[in-house]
Amino acid sequence: MVRVKPGARKDAVLGVRAGELLVSVRARPEKGKANLDVIRLLARVLCISRDDVVLKRGGALPHKAFSLPASVVPMLRRLERGA
Repeated sequence: MVRVKPGARKDAVLGVRAGELLVSVRARPEKGKANLDVIRLLARVLCISRDDVVLKRGGALPHKAFSLPASVVPMLRRLERGA
């Protein structure tokens, strides 16, 4: 799960808390703009294509579920550890 803070000062992955990846994006939650920025940010941080980041649940909610390729699991584990 990903917890998104829209309307932030910068686009950033803030870490992991309670099993959720915390992400901030500058875009406001209007007409899917924040969701697009989250997809762009996750793709950039995880070094994958934007097409590989698929929003599965939570389009209008701060808690979102994404489908990601299995190849990013090691990177997500490093983010959990704070590395």
